[in-house]
Amino acid sequence: MLGNTKRRNQPPTAQISRDQQSPPGRNCSDCKKKPPQVQCLHCSQHVCLECAQKHVNLVAGDTEGAIHLLNEKIDVLDRIAANTRQNIVTARDKIVKKADAERDQAFALLTQMIEQEKQQLRNKNKQLNELPLNEIAMFIRRLPSDLQYLNEKDNSLFNIITTEPRIQLQRQRQQLFIENDDDDYDPRCD
Repeated sequence: MLGNTKRRNQPPTAQISRDQQSPPGRNCSDCKKKPPQVQCLHCSQHVCLECAQKHVNLVAGDTEGAIHLLNEKIDVLDRIAANTRQNIVTARDKIVKKADAERDQAFALLTQMIEQEKQQLRNKNKQLNELPLNEIAMFIRRLPSDLQYLNEKDNSLFNIITTEPRIQLQRQRQQLFIENDDDDYDPRCD
């Protein structure tokens, strides 16, 4: 929570104007009935004690409302953070599920490709058995170079291509507070 609505050492909104005496015949700038006794700190007008108390109450009410609003927004941010965390977990779960499906597809494709390679080797074996005796020597000499691609140390038979998934979080709204040149402006004091 940002703060308590009852502030410690709350600066007074009105203070007695000791340096300036109110001119004779002048009335409170707020109620226009009583002579001014204090100068309001938030609007600098000379007001009577009753109007000064009204100003204090207005500022206290505004402050309480602002603190309540800020605390509500902190709670909203906490809920946004919780929802966003859940969305990140959901996005990760989707990525894992998709990666598992792609892994299963890759395993199936690998099984199919290995079976095709094995079938080619079986065909070569069958071909060797069916060759006439005068062609067997030549076939055997070519066999190591024909099968050179099948090497465990330098596996060029299969290439695994991966695109690593990323979970990115981007801020959609950059500006938190809008600075206003009229921050000191209080329409109640006009």
